[in-house]
Amino acid sequence: MKVVVDREKCKAHGRCYTFAPDAFERGPKGKGVARHAHVSDDDADLLGAAETGFMMCPVGAISVDEE
Repeated sequence: MKVVVDREKCKAHGRCYTFAPDAFERGPKGKGVARHAHVSDDDADLLGAAETGFMMCPVGAISVDEE
């Protein structure tokens, strides 16, 4: 899975790294940053964290897509 945070859409709510710190971290100006650009389908915990961050983003700045 590919994990991307759209820096233009992100409004620094911090919900991704608050609720899914294994997949996201606080970047410049409080905006979320994906810790891993690619998550293996075999890593259920990390995949779940990436999907949690995606669901928690109130502005839809995160995408988690099949590669």
